[in-house]
Amino acid sequence: MSILFLIATAVALVLLVLFLRGQKSLQATQARLSAAERRVAFLETETSLLRKQLANMKLTTLKSQINPHFVFNCLNGIHSAIITGETDRAKEYVSGFARLLRMVLMHAGSNLLSLKEEMDMLEYYLKLERLRTSEAFNYTVEVDPAISPTAIRLPGMLIQPFLENAIWHGLMAKEGDKQLYIRWIQLQENTILCEVEDNGIGRNLAALRCNIDLKSGVPHQSKGMEICLERIELYRSTFNSSCRIDIEDLLNEHEAPIGTRVKIIFEVNTEMEAAIPAA
Repeated sequence: MSILFLIATAVALVLLVLFLRGQKSLQATQARLSAAERRVAFLETETSLLRKQLANMKLTTLKSQINPHFVFNCLNGIHSAIITGETDRAKEYVSGFARLLRMVLMHAGSNLLSLKEEMDMLEYYLKLERLRTSEAFNYTVEVDPAISPTAIRLPGMLIQPFLENAIWHGLMAKEGDKQLYIRWIQLQENTILCEVEDNGIGRNLAALRCNIDLKSGVPHQSKGMEICLERIELYRSTFNSSCRIDIEDLLNEHEAPIGTRVKIIFEVNTEMEAAIPAA
């Protein structure tokens, strides 16, 4: 019996040692796994941060491309007033341009602006375009009473290329009354619609008046509009935020063009705002 007891004790000790070693090995493996998981989580966080920083840099770069294009067009208006001898108009143009340029520079590093800031810049821009065209068109801005312009934040300088297109490709190509309408409408709690409507010649006639590439047959598209569309796509894909454009050709009862309506629909996304800090 004593021999059996010793054998059983020895076996038990061996099993205990194996168990303790197994436990130690298991704990070490769990520790390595936990460390690896923390490392993966850290790398995922770093990767996400780098992606957001890269997206922010791309957006800032695209926005910075709009500003020179926009400034160049304004300078053309000043030059036109000077060479035609319209000194008073040139002075007024320079004064308005200086105020607008100050606002553009002030917000140059911000990808998101309040709706009020965006509307203020667009107001200065429209006043300059009226001066440039000898007040050839009128414009009306309407804001939904449900909207708080200081509380809503949107991609900055995104509407201006659509206004430019409406003025120079729609309104200035027609005779008679020229009207431009900008409407800000709250569709849902987190969705804002901006409508840009003109009573111009319509897209088809405007395309015929634009320069056409004889090799490809593709109508010319302004650089500002190309940048704008690229910015919208970057916002949409990077931040999973809804931002789309719908274009409607306005026709009369005889199916003749009487203007164009552009709808830019934004999702007011607080997470997107937090993810895009000022540069």
